[in-house]
Order: sequence, then structure tokens, then C-alpha cells
Amino acid sequence: MSLTLEVLVVGGGIAGMNYAVQLADKAGGRKLRIRILSKATVHESSSFHAQGGVAAAMCAEDPFEDHVRDTLAVGEGRNDADVVRLVVKEGPAVIRGLIGLGAHFDRDRGGALHLAREGGHRAARVVHHRDRTGEEIVRVLQQRVRDIPVIGTVMDQRVIELLTEGEGAYRRCIGVRAVDLRTGDVVEHFAHVVILATGGAGRLFEHTTNPAGATGDGVAMGIRAGALTRDMAFVQFHPTALFTGVPGTVGLVSEAVRGAGARLIGITGRPVMAGVHPMGDLAPRHIVARAIHREMVRTGARYVHLDAGPIGIERFCAEFPGIAALCRDTGLLPGRDLLPVMPAAHYLCGGLRTDSHGRTSIPGLYALGECACSGLHGADRLASNSLLEALVIPRRAAETTWETRAPAAAPASQVIARDRLAKRPVEIVGRATAALTHAMTMHVGIVRKTEGLESALRVINCIERQVLPIWHRRRWSPALMDLRDLLVVARSVTEAALHEPVSVGTHFLEEPEPYDRPMAHIPGGSIN
Repeated sequence: MSLTLEVLVVGGGIAGMNYAVQLADKAGGRKLRIRILSKATVHESSSFHAQGGVAAAMCAEDPFEDHVRDTLAVGEGRNDADVVRLVVKEGPAVIRGLIGLGAHFDRDRGGALHLAREGGHRAARVVHHRDRTGEEIVRVLQQRVRDIPVIGTVMDQRVIELLTEGEGAYRRCIGVRAVDLRTGDVVEHFAHVVILATGGAGRLFEHTTNPAGATGDGVAMGIRAGALTRDMAFVQFHPTALFTGVPGTVGLVSEAVRGAGARLIGITGRPVMAGVHPMGDLAPRHIVARAIHREMVRTGARYVHLDAGPIGIERFCAEFPGIAALCRDTGLLPGRDLLPVMPAAHYLCGGLRTDSHGRTSIPGLYALGECACSGLHGADRLASNSLLEALVIPRRAAETTWETRAPAAAPASQVIARDRLAKRPVEIVGRATAALTHAMTMHVGIVRKTEGLESALRVINCIERQVLPIWHRRRWSPALMDLRDLLVVARSVTEAALHEPVSVGTHFLEEPEPYDRPMAHIPGGSIN
């Protein structure tokens, strides 16, 4: 009698849900159970808040070879060219598949898909649903997940560790250890295949477009388990986050706004991108972010302006309703008012090393989406290629999952400890997290210096010595779980940056640093 294939998906965003749907659709009568473990609702994910769209060569005037060329150019040759061609070539098919599932994408008056242009693209090729593309794709996939009986979603599960067995070539992933955030119980979930689709790590920095859950947990778990990583030095900063002056998650002003005609100007009225790059305001993101950074340093301002006047109030509100609402909340009317914008941490281009089917270096463990690195992005990600990857690679992963031969029935989930959540957060954790994000922002951000990277490592070492003993006392708060994972990813990013001797893509070395503020949160090298 055939065994039921047990699959765990950690993360309920677009990559995770897409994989689950694809796997179930390919079951062909075979026995299958998929459990999606999620620490928060999908509405709190980066997937849901993705504004721009899906990059795909959808018309004859834009052959897929041009999309490949743009991807390689923005990635500055650090991409895996075979993966780039594979993913880009499958783009039109995944768009048609989403439309077949009921996704609504914007169309022009003739009924053809309306294609937007974003940074690094030499043609308009971004398929979108106004400025809420992620929300629309989530809607479609979420409905499919609900309609498929073999897929179940378990909420409030904070996965903290991968479970493995065997040694050497026989070692494989067999499940995960999670904390139930409702009860505080530690639960071990077992499976034949584990899929990490946990998103990025934008919370490493003081300002990020990512939601609160972007703490790098999937990457950190993989590193602790011994999985190989790739391209961890490359962290993309989106050039145009709405400036608020408050640390944490900031609202994003999509690159499509500049594609529609908006322009960046400094507070003195000087065009930011004048003479910087032939593509001007639609240059690759690392180039625009650095140009804004230089302008901010030159003028002492904390932001530059985005002038949406060329778009106009009426058109802006029609094409970018979400961004217009975001601006209204801060008292701004796009098209009339200049929008204060600044770069903010946006996307981790590196991650757990995978092949073109999402397989990591540990048998039984896959990684998909932002926590993975298939080689598609290289040293910087071409705008709107992330949703494309989250639609193409999971489909390929689903195909190879059915090649898995379940050696035995997976054990049932079991509670191994009761009530591990701390009743109150330890005060030092908050201070340590602030110290970490400050060090990463200062020294491992848009502009880097070897001395600064070494300083960031010293901060990471200091925090580890003072905070990790708290973990071993086994009274855990969500903030402590987040910090533990952020430390692992921070170390990986910083050490990878130290091993990149020349500037490439998002990794830019400058001597001396453009400014040198004291490490405000770490007097005397301590967080006490």
C-alpha cells in the first residue's frame, strides 16, 4: 500500500501557496497531505503588499531574450544565466495560468494587457493589477488553497529549527520544530519534504519596506542546519520609500510611478539622476539608491523629493490608488505635492543556495521565494522579477517533489515542551535589536567600507555573547526568536560582504565612508 506523501510548507505567501497548489494539482490520485505553517496571516506578508507586478515578456515586440539581457545587466554578471533564461522563458505561461485561475490584470482600451515599465527594464513588460498586484495574486491562490482538501493551513506557528537525521551523504531534513504562539507549546512536525518559503530579512535595517515578519527565519534555520548559501552580500534597497522619520516599516512608492513619468529631485531642486546613468530615473535600483544617498549626504537632508506632477492628480489616483491613499494618510496629494522619499531595505538577493527546482544542499529541504537564491538575481534584482520567480520555481519544485520516495510513514506531530513563551519580554532584547539594526544600517547598507563591516561584526559578536544565553534558558519571547534569527542572517550578510573585494551591484565599497556617526546604541561596545 502506497504511503501518503507528507509535505510541510513553512510560510504562507505567494511562493508557499503556489507550491502547495501546484503540488496538489500534480497529485494524479496519489496520496498527499500538505500543511502550511504560518506565523502570521498572508495579509501581513511581503507578497500581499507587492505593488509593482510580474515581469514577463508578453508581446512580440519584446522578445524574452531582451528580458534575459536586462536581468543579467542589472545582476552585473553574478546571475546564473541558465536559471535566468529558464525563469524568464516561463513567464508568459505563468501569467496565462494566473488569468486562467481568475486573476484580474490591468488592460488597455483594446483589451490587451497593460504593461508598465520599471527600473532596469528597457521595455514596458510588467503585468500588474493597479498598484496592488500582490494582493490580487494572493486572492487567487488563497481561494485555490481553500478549495483543495489535501492542503491545510496551521496559523500562529513560529518555526524555530529544522529537524534532520542521518550523517554525511545520508543526512536529510525530516521536519521542523515550532512554537505555537497561542499556547507557547513547542511542537515537532514531521514530513518527507520540507519547503521553506519564509520571505526576506528587511528587519535587519532601521528602515525597510518589509513587514514585521521579515526576520530572515528561513535563511537562519537553513544556516544553522548547515545548508549552503549564495550571494548573501547583496541586499537591495528600494530607492523610493515614503519618508516618515520613524524607524521600522515604511510605505513604498512603486517604481512604476517613475515609469509613469515622476522624477526625483533634491531638496534644492536639482534632478537627482542628471548625468548619473543613461536610463535616468529608471536606472537599476542600486544605482538610483546610491544617487539618492549621495544627494542626501551632499545636502544634509534626510530625503529627496519625488515629483509626480508630470503624472497629474487624477491619473495618479486612478493608476496608483494604494499609494495615493498612503500619501493621503500623511497629508500629501501626489501630483500636487512633492513626495519625500528615501532608500529603504527591500529585498535579500541572496539566500539559501538552490538549484532551478528549489532544492537546497540538504536532501528533503527546498527553499522558495526570497529566502532562496536560485541565481536568478545576481548582484541586484531586476524590478518585478521576484514575483516571477515565486511563480516559476515553485512549479518546478512541485514536479521534482513527486520524485521523492518516502522511506517510511512520517511520525505524527508531537508536543515536546509546554508553555515556553516568556510572560514578559526581556528588556535587553529590545535594546540589542536596536543596536543590531543601527549597526547594519550604518555599516552594511547602501555604502560600505571594510572598517565599517568589521565594526558591524564586532557588534554582532557583542550581542551574541549577551543575548544568546537567554535563549538557552528556554523562556522565549517572539522578539527573542526574531533577534536570534536576525543575528544569524546579519553575520552571513556581513561576512559575505567582507569577502567581496570589489564593488558590484548592491555591494558598494567607498573609502572613506560618506559620513561617520557614533554607534549611538552601543556605548563602550555594550548593549547594557
